[in-house]
Amino acid sequence: MNFDAFARARRHRLVLFAVVAVFALSGTASAQQERPLTIDDYSRWRGIGDQVISSNGEWVSYVLRYRNTKPDDANPVLHVLNLETDQEVEVQGASDGTFSDDSRWIAYQVDPSNGDEEQNEEAQEDEDDPKRVELRNLATGGVKSWQDIDAFSFSSNSTHLFLKRRAPEKDNEGDDSDRPRGVDVIVHDLTTGSDQLLGSVGDIAFNKEGDLLAYTVDAEMKDANGLFVLDLAAGRMFPLDNDAKSYSRLTWSRDGSALAVLKGIDVEKMRERANVLVAFSDVRAALERETPLSPAVLDPTTANGFPEGWVVSDRGTLSWSADNARVFFGIKEQVEAPEMERKGTDEVANVDVWNTVDERIQSVQMRRANSDRNFTFRQVFDVATGNLIKLADSTMRHLELPAEGRWAVGRDTRGYLHDYNPAAADIYRVNTVSGERTLMLTNQLTGSGLLGFSSDGRYYLYWKDEQIHAYDLDAGSSHALGGATAPSFIDVEDDYFGPKPSYGIDGYTTDGAAAVARTRYDLWVLPLDGSDARNLTNGEGAQNEIRFRYIDLSPEDSRYGSGAARRKIDLSDPITLSAYGQWTKKSGFYELDDGRLNEVVYEDARFSTPAKAKHADRFLFTRQTFTEFPDLRVSGTNFGSSTKITDANPQQAEFMWGHRVLFDFENSDGVRLQGILALPDDYQPGEQRPMIVTFYEKSSQGLHRYPAPSYMGGMGSSPIQAVSEGYLTMQPDIHFRLGASHSDMLECVEAAVRAVIEMGYADPDRIGITGHSYGGQGVALIGVRSKMFAAVGMGAGVTDMTFDFNQNWGWSYDIDGGSGSNAPNYYLYSQGRQATDPWTDPELYRFESALTHVPDAEPPFLIMHGTSDPTVAFFHALGFYNALRFHGKTAIMLAYPGEGHGLRGLANRRDLTIRYFDFFNHYLKGEPAPEWMAEGVPFLEKERSTERR
Repeated sequence: MNFDAFARARRHRLVLFAVVAVFALSGTASAQQERPLTIDDYSRWRGIGDQVISSNGEWVSYVLRYRNTKPDDANPVLHVLNLETDQEVEVQGASDGTFSDDSRWIAYQVDPSNGDEEQNEEAQEDEDDPKRVELRNLATGGVKSWQDIDAFSFSSNSTHLFLKRRAPEKDNEGDDSDRPRGVDVIVHDLTTGSDQLLGSVGDIAFNKEGDLLAYTVDAEMKDANGLFVLDLAAGRMFPLDNDAKSYSRLTWSRDGSALAVLKGIDVEKMRERANVLVAFSDVRAALERETPLSPAVLDPTTANGFPEGWVVSDRGTLSWSADNARVFFGIKEQVEAPEMERKGTDEVANVDVWNTVDERIQSVQMRRANSDRNFTFRQVFDVATGNLIKLADSTMRHLELPAEGRWAVGRDTRGYLHDYNPAAADIYRVNTVSGERTLMLTNQLTGSGLLGFSSDGRYYLYWKDEQIHAYDLDAGSSHALGGATAPSFIDVEDDYFGPKPSYGIDGYTTDGAAAVARTRYDLWVLPLDGSDARNLTNGEGAQNEIRFRYIDLSPEDSRYGSGAARRKIDLSDPITLSAYGQWTKKSGFYELDDGRLNEVVYEDARFSTPAKAKHADRFLFTRQTFTEFPDLRVSGTNFGSSTKITDANPQQAEFMWGHRVLFDFENSDGVRLQGILALPDDYQPGEQRPMIVTFYEKSSQGLHRYPAPSYMGGMGSSPIQAVSEGYLTMQPDIHFRLGASHSDMLECVEAAVRAVIEMGYADPDRIGITGHSYGGQGVALIGVRSKMFAAVGMGAGVTDMTFDFNQNWGWSYDIDGGSGSNAPNYYLYSQGRQATDPWTDPELYRFESALTHVPDAEPPFLIMHGTSDPTVAFFHALGFYNALRFHGKTAIMLAYPGEGHGLRGLANRRDLTIRYFDFFNHYLKGEPAPEWMAEGVPFLEKERSTERR
């Protein structure tokens, strides 16, 4: 069956399936009447994951699993679909489907326990249904399986598959750091069906061509440990290196011809293993010799210039230079091993000393302690000469390595570390052959200020003085790009205080001569020699207010770098661009061919980036709208004629849903803004319905986002159940000026609400509003100052900005996670957008804090907060609730013990969703208040009350 025939058959099958599903669910010969969605229906929705298309484009694999359920109820099902015949295989409990490159095989994990730990233990003991990896022959349907496999991988030439057993569980009662990592590995020959067992394997990897398999042995008795290579074609195993030591960090070069590894011994009472670096620059030559080929070895005890008391560290990665001449590795200082048990405070004081002379605040030091403890300094081993080349040290800790070329770029951040100022550093050119450093830039903004290497590694691009510059690493000189025709690359949509970033780089031309840079709408070719820029998209983006961006349909292996430097754009061939309409919200794809832009598909929908079959012009992607779940689709190069191949949620047809409309409004300065309004299916023109408003910065770009039913993790969204039950839901965009962001929220939200009222949709007396986190602190201020809202739902928001300015975000002594940084950066340069501090402008901070205006509050409040929130401390909710209580206002606080900034517990999220509707149904629809609202929940009755939910 050809693909067009498949597409017609598939459409017919999906339509038939949906009709049959509705008939079956209704129990009648006709579809049942649509009904409002209820919270009990959420668990019927399924999500799609693990989707992949085979290299020849004939097969698709994906997993369907239920949402809003406990792990053991998710019921993952792997689907393997033949796009030529429309035949489909389903495997219960399976996931992680992976095709061989020749598209003849698929392997996947099968977990009968569904991820439930208790069931997993039982499943492992069940001989009839164990946890396993299955290999399926796509032509015959034959299946072979292996039990208790942690990882697997096909060779690139599709001749072999290795399967690595799961390591034993760690011993919680002792120290497992010295335990060998070796486990059994099965090497399966896909051509003969035979298996070969390798014992005590630590690391294992195929080379690029797939004909060699390298592995290390890490056994309990170390006397047979070593580095081995299996020649898969000849069926011979070669020991490249043997020693009674621990081997780690096995690394092939990018072309698969060179191999490096560390080997070392544990040092008594010391933390770090003493390693040497072993490198084979030509593995094939080593295999062909009758006598072993001596590798290049870097031994810290004999290497010239190796710092005393330091080790070659297995905590850092190994990588080869593009020409296979050098190996990059990490070193770190040897230190005494820490005591396993800390003494009690009756014996040793336990105190953290916070001092203003600290370069980094103590909380940041605590959060980064583990990464700092394991940090390694990058160095280079010259394989031919055996020399150590010093690169990074305490003066230049951070080193950026290119995919190509001999130059690296380092950052010296000394003197620039700061609690709140934008991150900066002195930037150095580093010669990876000699280690020589040359100062390139001083006080250069990092982050978005560094745009990275060009594809050939000759240039390093950066953003300075609102221009894109290229530093010629060979010449040691710098120049601005774009010449006389350069447009402005400033990100005009960035509304934060401080220096403005650029829109960035999309990639580089295949000849390495130019970068492809972004403006707001168009793409520009920037010759790296500094000559005049050329508008690649002919200005059509700016003219039509459509944002064009390059999409890489065949990305290279991410193991060897990522980002713009890895994207080589061949402008002599047609290229595909994504397209997004700034004001229409349409999206899709255009083709740029010989300087002309041609529309491929551009419509009222939202598309994912297509995944291309490696050896065929067939693509896998999703399309979604407010009413259309993002089911998988396949197509040729014309994405507009795609075929839907899944129907994950046919039950949606049972329920009243709705549709969205896009509307314009303005703030007091006449700035054009947009909002999205969802209308129920049964809405009649002229009706004035109750409405719930939710906002968070910009929202209108979500016009075509599908709202899958989901229990609420916070107060930042209105579930689709609200629309299904008859509410209008509205999300407005916010325009921020600097200095009064909460008042900006109030102004824009009220302007959007007035616009909806004037359009005749909303009942002005029955409007509620919700927000979470940044939106929560905004909604708190709106709730105490605005007179437009009949009920307010607030989640995890700051209510006292002056106090919060001096707190540490994402951190507390009792909670893991978060950066540990303090709040000044947030309020000055980041999302807070205050651009000043509470001592310079105390009235601004006082006025923008919801706590200030509590006496003026009129609507009832529903406040929710996790008591262990590391981002916005629980005291903000508690203090706000107490202030409302003191002033005789109506407020209910839902405190969820042990929860963080958003709810994670399934029962807690379900509970919040139920109470959300109880609250708004009472105040916006006039429904009777449930007992928990009318009478409260005494603490001694807490368990009885929550169990009923």
